[in-house]
Amino acid sequence: MPLIPEIVAMQEEFKAIRQQIHQHPELGFEEVQTSKLVANKLQEFGYKVHTGVGKTGVVGVLKKGDSPKKIGLRADMDALPMPEENDLPYKSQHAGKMHACGHDGHSASLLLAAKYLATQEFEGALHLYFQPAEEGLGGAQAMLEEGLLEQFDSDMIFGWHNMPLGTDKKIYLKSGAIMASADCYTLEIKGRGGHGSAPEKCEDPILAASLLVVALQGIVARNIDPQHSAVVSVGAFHAGSAFNIIPNHATLKLSVRALDAASQEITAARIAQIAKGIALAQGVEIEISKQAAAPVTINDPKASAFAQEVAKEVFGEEACCFEHPAAMGSEDFGFFTQLRPCAYAFLENENTHYLHTSGYVFNDALLARGASYYASLVLRYLG
Repeated sequence: MPLIPEIVAMQEEFKAIRQQIHQHPELGFEEVQTSKLVANKLQEFGYKVHTGVGKTGVVGVLKKGDSPKKIGLRADMDALPMPEENDLPYKSQHAGKMHACGHDGHSASLLLAAKYLATQEFEGALHLYFQPAEEGLGGAQAMLEEGLLEQFDSDMIFGWHNMPLGTDKKIYLKSGAIMASADCYTLEIKGRGGHGSAPEKCEDPILAASLLVVALQGIVARNIDPQHSAVVSVGAFHAGSAFNIIPNHATLKLSVRALDAASQEITAARIAQIAKGIALAQGVEIEISKQAAAPVTINDPKASAFAQEVAKEVFGEEACCFEHPAAMGSEDFGFFTQLRPCAYAFLENENTHYLHTSGYVFNDALLARGASYYASLVLRYLG
């Protein structure tokens, strides 16, 4: 692949940085040491650095010449609350925390691109967004709400995520929806408990919750257009403490995904309707709370076409896939796509373990690949 030779030559340096971050994972909005490392490196490379953007976010700014054009590149920094089971010399040193999604690699790769770009000639402004708390805690939204684009605006914003898809392609980049929205629901079912031998004296929240679990599965099957995509999954069911006691309450936690706004609205409405009906039928109360984790990530047609041309130059046309199906996983990069023309890509990780598993390993070959892609976007746009 025609990667940038100077970037390839620096890959070992940033492999060490990636593995250092991996050894010391930090959860969302706790990325104090990771942010410090990023800020120090950017200052070393000659960027103007802004810290504390969205609590623990970092922005690097490099402006050259008088052109009003500006471009943004984004990486995420947070780890996951899960144990690592790999026997690696650089495995996590913090119990119950692991970079199982590759954000350590995303950050190291963007730093590699940053170092290279600092030595290049271009006209315009380069904004590097190192985002905290991507894993469901709203880090992108926090940065945006603190005025990220008012202070460090970009004409287009680009991002990428490693993805072990198991093909011979190197990059996947389609126009339109590429990742689903993510909504998290908590359903509190409040009944009246009692002795298991006298259920007629109770309003059983376990029965009501069980009916909910079954009924919710019908939303996608019977309410969503078969040509669209949505997922309703019950991830947690908590109730009771003993074999002969009907409890007073039960709790369900749901993950809901959709690839378009209409399907997202339909699922929300049907969850409320189903809960209301079952509550009435079973004589219980059901309270619903919702946390919107991420909107649909939608790639802008023009930004995608631009990124696809760059990808063909960097990876070769035969290694590019521009029609890969959208993923039902979510990404809070979707908040950026709501506000500016964006293009989000997947880079093949070439690893058998999937994301968010204790055996996941980031492929360090992606450091130079991702950095070459990012640097080429900048030089093509601002060159």
